Amino acid sequence: MFGIGTRKQTSTPDRTRVVGLDLTASRARAVALAAGRTRALVLDDPAEDLPLFLALDRRSPDAGAAGYHLCRKTPHLSCSNFLPQLGHPRQWQGSRCSVTPESALQATFEKLRGAVIAETDAAGLSLPAYLTANQVRAAVEQANKAKLPVRGTVSAPLVVAAHRAAWVLDHPPAPPQETADADDGRPDWVVPMPRSAAGPAAVIVVDADEFALTASVVGVEPTEVKSLASALWPRASLKAWKDRLLDALSDRCVRLCRRDPRDSAEAEQALYEQLDGALDRAQVGHPVTLGVRGSHWYQDLVLRASDLDGYCAALARIGADGLRELVRSANLPVPPRAVWLTYAAARLPGLAAAIHQGVPEQTEVLALPPNAVADATAALVPFWLTAMIPRVHLDMAIPLVGREAQPSALPARSAAPHG
Repeated sequence: MFGIGTRKQTSTPDRTRVVGLDLTASRARAVALAAGRTRALVLDDPAEDLPLFLALDRRSPDAGAAGYHLCRKTPHLSCSNFLPQLGHPRQWQGSRCSVTPESALQATFEKLRGAVIAETDAAGLSLPAYLTANQVRAAVEQANKAKLPVRGTVSAPLVVAAHRAAWVLDHPPAPPQETADADDGRPDWVVPMPRSAAGPAAVIVVDADEFALTASVVGVEPTEVKSLASALWPRASLKAWKDRLLDALSDRCVRLCRRDPRDSAEAEQALYEQLDGALDRAQVGHPVTLGVRGSHWYQDLVLRASDLDGYCAALARIGADGLRELVRSANLPVPPRAVWLTYAAARLPGLAAAIHQGVPEQTEVLALPPNAVADATAALVPFWLTAMIPRVHLDMAIPLVGREAQPSALPARSAAPHG
């Protein structure tokens, strides 16, 4: 753990409004917290998420959608997956500019700085658990160079567990009638699970980004949450899932109309950009329709959620098998209370089902809302500002101060479909 660099302050931090930044190798997301309520910020107008892609076809790198729209059409003019390469001698050379991992991250921070400083002069930054201490230090340095008002940094799985510790420690099982009423509005693919007894326990936080699928075992105790074990699987990264889906959908298109969208840069890019919407629909069991257009042809692909699950079955097995091995290596005295899938991980076809099949019956599999990590990071900023929590990178433990302000229930939904 190490101290966070500070800049000379010209004004007193606004402690009535703070911002939580959630950064992964895929995107940045932010929320503003004021009076106990959070609001998502628009980081890449009109979108709330800022994709961690840079366009290199202009005089200076442009972070966000511009790079995302080039990643398949002209990949040599797009930079991505640079966050886990901080500190490594890597360079992306475009037609008019070039970037290193550090300058790419600085450009990203400069792009989102306006939205942040319009809300506050005090922000917290959550980072993936796989970053090393030197990489975290490099990220903080780039945030300072971009004049981003970062007051502390924290490991993403640790902060989300700290923010929801009350659900583990205090929340009693729901009465049978309440559970039955809640089930009425659920899709038929959701399995209602009995809640385990309250008290200290371990939870597992699963996330996915361009670099890897990751899982962290976090112990939740009355006084603190602490990291117990973690693992990552680059072969099951978000990029690997999208590559697999793109290949499978292209093969299906060939079978239907003898046309391959991968033969056209524009068609491949257009199909790639429809994948996020397809994942959202498939996650809730809705059918998916994708339009594939070439210069002289057009084909509709109609798929069921189970089709996407089948395409990605091998990747889902990597995640589920890796998770079982992680739990085994952690030597927990009792099975984990829950597996919490971030929004990005819960959308991966077949992953929640594969994990559900491999965990004990008393372990719940839940999907977190999109802003879960950003909300948790924002809630930690006041404790940094008042020195109730030390301003070091929190990657091993977080003391549970002010637990009475934490939610008593987990605003998440079951992520476990019928097997």
